[in-house]
Amino acid sequence: MEGSVLKEALNISDLLGEHGAQFQISTKYNDHGEEFFMEDDYGSADEDEDAHRKIMSPWDRSFDELRAQMFMVSEFVYKRITKQGVGDELVPDRARVTIDYNAYFEGETYAFDSTSMRGEYKTFTMGKDEVLVGLEEAVQSMKPSEEAQFVIGYQVLFGELGCKPRIKPKADALFIVKLVSYTDPGDAEALDNLTQEEKTSYAVVKEKVADTRTHAKDYFKRNMVANAINDYHKAVNYLEGCHVKNEEEQKEQTETLIALYTSLAVCYNKKDNPRRACSMINEIRRLGNIDRMSRALFHEGRALMNLGDYERAKTSLLKAQRLESTNKDIGKELKILNERWEKHRQEERAICARAFGLKERKDERQTDEQVKFTNTMKQNLEEFVADERSKQFTLPEGLTSKEMNIVQDLADEFNVKLSLYKENSKDFYRLEKKKVGGEGDK
Repeated sequence: MEGSVLKEALNISDLLGEHGAQFQISTKYNDHGEEFFMEDDYGSADEDEDAHRKIMSPWDRSFDELRAQMFMVSEFVYKRITKQGVGDELVPDRARVTIDYNAYFEGETYAFDSTSMRGEYKTFTMGKDEVLVGLEEAVQSMKPSEEAQFVIGYQVLFGELGCKPRIKPKADALFIVKLVSYTDPGDAEALDNLTQEEKTSYAVVKEKVADTRTHAKDYFKRNMVANAINDYHKAVNYLEGCHVKNEEEQKEQTETLIALYTSLAVCYNKKDNPRRACSMINEIRRLGNIDRMSRALFHEGRALMNLGDYERAKTSLLKAQRLESTNKDIGKELKILNERWEKHRQEERAICARAFGLKERKDERQTDEQVKFTNTMKQNLEEFVADERSKQFTLPEGLTSKEMNIVQDLADEFNVKLSLYKENSKDFYRLEKKKVGGEGDK
């Protein structure tokens, strides 16, 4: 009798979770012959054999015999290290952990659960009940890059009943685990739980700020930049609201605030909000001598470049480079700056050429599209000029050179100015009403 084929692999932890798991049986499975084993598309038969070998159980005797070669981690978890980890620190309580593992029931050759089979590591947070209790206990005994074997009792896996027919009652399991990495995400509520009296104490607040910074860094690493910004601002507010007792605490508070504002500048640049990044840099200037802070100068330069203030951006980046002459990132940023600045100059020259008729134009009849574009732009300009409250009219992106020539002709016709400006790292064109008695009268 032939078995049924699942459309997707079944995850045991999902099956035993609160919401259970859904699976579908493929009804379209047929024997297609040799075409399913084309080496170019699916790999060779040898590769398939190697993959299966990797997920075969390394132990073919009883678990009692294997436990005898292990040491006890807890009452129901036994361990044998196969590759020593790095450092002395074990996984902390609230860490976010990434592991690679294969899991086997006693007497079975192939894994019942495997990150290798799924083709991706498992990432979870300790203490959040995201994995089996026994697996979490095992991982918490590990160091970074460590590889180990664990025999875990049914009491901290699937319980006495198991989950028939897939999981037998009282099913112990062998887990082969590699700790790929972990990070301490910090305590998101460290500052929120302080009493009013504690909030005024620098000694208390600085410890909680350190926890909040760790949490913010974890958000940033996971590209949750908005969350990181919230945490950093929270840390700043609490730190600025507490009282320092002496010069030593004052110095330490200032240094921490500078670090927080620098991190905020990094985040705002990441979010493509250079104006807010510059605001954070201004806070740093209020607290100390920024000309000695290469990281702050670097991000000031990046923010100013994205605002189109190329001259000041170059000044900041060159100051940063003088402090760290071998820093390749600063050199790359200066190269980007020079390229953007030159492109900006060329675009400004093109505007001047259009404005003063210095650019040669071929006497060609307009295409239907160009006629339609001219009529649309003319209507927009008529409404713009008639509206006394409107001072600027931003042009759409991606206009061709011929369309820009049309815009310039219409700008001259309606006596408005065509300008180039920068916003969020992008160049834009806009039309501006000329000031009476100013440029329009020259």
